[in-house]
Amino acid sequence: MNPFALGWRNLVRQKRRTLLMGSVVAFGFAAFALAGGFVFQSFEGLKEGTIRSIGHLQAVDRRAVSGTEQATLEFGLKDAARARAVAAADPAVEAVLPRVEFVGLATNGTKSVPFLGLGVDPGPESSASLARELVVAGNYLSSPDAEEVVLGTGLAAAIGAKTGDRITLMATTPEGSLNAVDGVVTGLVDVLIKELNDRYLAAGLGLVARLLETPGTVSKLVLYLRPGADEAVVAARLEGALNAAGYSVAVRRWEDLAVFYRQVKLLYIGIFGFVGAVLIVIVILSAAIVMTMSVTERTREIGTLRAIGTRPARIQAMFLAEGAVLAVAGCLAGALLALVIRAVLNASGLILPPPPGASHGIPLDVRLYPLAYAAGFVTMVATMVAASWFPSRRASRTPIVEALAHV
Repeated sequence: MNPFALGWRNLVRQKRRTLLMGSVVAFGFAAFALAGGFVFQSFEGLKEGTIRSIGHLQAVDRRAVSGTEQATLEFGLKDAARARAVAAADPAVEAVLPRVEFVGLATNGTKSVPFLGLGVDPGPESSASLARELVVAGNYLSSPDAEEVVLGTGLAAAIGAKTGDRITLMATTPEGSLNAVDGVVTGLVDVLIKELNDRYLAAGLGLVARLLETPGTVSKLVLYLRPGADEAVVAARLEGALNAAGYSVAVRRWEDLAVFYRQVKLLYIGIFGFVGAVLIVIVILSAAIVMTMSVTERTREIGTLRAIGTRPARIQAMFLAEGAVLAVAGCLAGALLALVIRAVLNASGLILPPPPGASHGIPLDVRLYPLAYAAGFVTMVATMVAASWFPSRRASRTPIVEALAHV
């Protein structure tokens, strides 16, 4: 008879033991699948948020890769409109966002607060990035030349400003002189990173150019690619095109810029790997105990099988098949359990605590990732087979006379 058929019969015969061990496998699989789904969802969410913040690619002056600016826009890209047109001509590029990064002071006449400024083109910035989604009061910027500014809620609270208020921006130009312009607070945004939220200010490129007295110069070009585009290939192609057009630039991928993303990913992998290892050890020990009990209770049965000519390898295969069948049945039950728990958790509306550096929590969302379920299935089957191997090996080598005399 097929070893798997014998294994199934033995499992059905020992209902209590099968239910106990099956529960261990089911809960182990459910924990593996849910944890894997949560971690992979976190990776994907973090990746998507990172890309929408910094773009797929960034084109910067080569000096900015290894150097540090001593003055505002020291490594700026001049004649940015032409460079933007060259980059936008690539068929894989969906949007090109020019950005100017600078620092300055914002004042309402009685109080001055330092800020980290960002000059943007409001149209493509609001459609391609997270800018518009972060607005919690008022509206986002409407025109690059309008006297409009957007403040982080932390900066607005520090300066005592609200939507509709007029403030004055002061900054040092690349030549070292101090300049100031007036602006109207058109909106407030809640930036996820608290330290940035306390200093964030965005304005149109035209207003920033008047403040810094640098028309046509930007700090970088942020590029968003079309779905399915190969980032490495497009980066090399764009770098060649921009250099051929007279720009000494380096085009960098988001993975090279997102240090925080890499650190969080490694942390999650370490945590998930440790929890998975502990889970596997628990399942192996539980399965080994149950299988050892099963072998001990069926010693005389094993002796009888050996006496009628069953080979040791056949005995061992029977126990291994029993463990595999139990693992498959437990995984099926665990998959159903995981789907139910996932639905309950996603409908609960639970808010997770803010991650490091964030200003507010995020909703709990455990997505369905087939890869996590497949990995859990392979892990549980391999674990049960490994746990069954030692008892089955001992059972297959027990002398026939000793097995028949066992009480």
